[in-house]
Amino acid sequence: MLQLPDKKQLDELSEEKIRMVYALTEKMPDDNTRGHFKDQLRHRLKGIRPLRRLTAARLFCFPFEPLLCNETGRNRPLGAIPRRVVRHLWPLVLEQIGDRQMAKRIDGSALYLMPDPCPQIEYAEFFHACTRAVAAVHARLHTDRDAPRTLAAMYPDLPEIIEEIHAIYQMREAILMAKRQILASEQLIGIGDQYVQSVVAIGHKASSGKGDLRWYKLFFMVLLMDPELSAHSGRLIEGLSEGAAMRGTSSVAAELCEALVAKEGDALNTNFALPLDTPTDLNAAADQVCSATESLSVLRMAAPHLNNRIGQGIEQVERRIHDFLGSRFTQAAEQSIASFSSPRDDTLPTAAQVNALSQTIMAVAKIQHAMQPFDDSRCKLDPLAQDTIAAVGSRIDRVAAARAAGTFREKQDALSVAVQVARSLEPIGSEETVLRILENCAVRLGFGESADPTEFFLKIIHAMNADHD
Repeated sequence: MLQLPDKKQLDELSEEKIRMVYALTEKMPDDNTRGHFKDQLRHRLKGIRPLRRLTAARLFCFPFEPLLCNETGRNRPLGAIPRRVVRHLWPLVLEQIGDRQMAKRIDGSALYLMPDPCPQIEYAEFFHACTRAVAAVHARLHTDRDAPRTLAAMYPDLPEIIEEIHAIYQMREAILMAKRQILASEQLIGIGDQYVQSVVAIGHKASSGKGDLRWYKLFFMVLLMDPELSAHSGRLIEGLSEGAAMRGTSSVAAELCEALVAKEGDALNTNFALPLDTPTDLNAAADQVCSATESLSVLRMAAPHLNNRIGQGIEQVERRIHDFLGSRFTQAAEQSIASFSSPRDDTLPTAAQVNALSQTIMAVAKIQHAMQPFDDSRCKLDPLAQDTIAAVGSRIDRVAAARAAGTFREKQDALSVAVQVARSLEPIGSEETVLRILENCAVRLGFGESADPTEFFLKIIHAMNADHD
């Protein structure tokens, strides 16, 4: 069997090729090979943050993802959760989840883990089930005399890590509230000066009565290590050191909700009037829609407890989103994709063309993901996604056919482009469809079909990185 590329070879790859290699690695069926390869890539992935397929296990890790790390040695710091532990802990949690089909549906969804809308809001039912399951595993530590020893045999620090994950899950909603409050501090005048005190108060309340200072520390560790909050971490640390920082502020009131709904509506009106001439424009519009739908989902939960104006305002903003997606956005996306797939010749797509295609598809995927609750809007984009996959696959097939008898350099260039294009289709296509496009291209170019999927992926990776002899 082919050997994995070593760490030095991987370090020399560009960011784009790292994304390509990671996408191939994700599809390797062998857990050990896949895990070893990811460990070699880990230091590069932190800055690149490629798309990851949505699985129940990944969702389970989401509340404590900032604390995940590689092996820590003998003296594990508080809050450092080695990734290897998840392999032992997730099956224990899964046993305690009442609705096993819920996890299976997530694993079989063929979606990708997107930061927007917030997964903890979108999959609230699953996280509530995980909270109960983690509590059951945690209770076993204190009711089953043999449990600590059994768990420690799986991984030495597993009992202590279960304590920490249990604490984080118990504080999950408080952490979500604190994070939203921090992010909102820059959006509305008047609460920016108070957010530190308010967040500290939430943390104090979340950890009060537990009799364990670890809860308090873990609350702020999750916030301080969150990449989205990096710009706020300095001020939060300063607030933690102030003796008067334990004063709380009032919770979200009707006036604040009304202001947020109005702000989202004004922002959409402004942004929806902008040109949609480039993939960058499409992504900016998609990001605006994702941001608005996430904010509205939070406000929608609060609306029944507040006044009628908030609910009416939310409905108006949602109608504006639906109209925009069904007209200008869809038309602009179709034109952008046609610029890649329409050429009938067999010329190799340029890097700029592939990049434009990837950005356009990402914009469509963002909208599909964000608008799942709204069936009408999602259906309008499904035909576009299906037509895109067919047209792009046809162009790649033409490129491969024209180079089947070419030099190794020509074949390697074609394969490299095919991998990039296949990767770009993943957010809107099933894994089977994308793999079929990639395999057809590789076989047509003579890189060989393999009965072993892991062997096939390694052949492609080596072919991309081989010298042009």
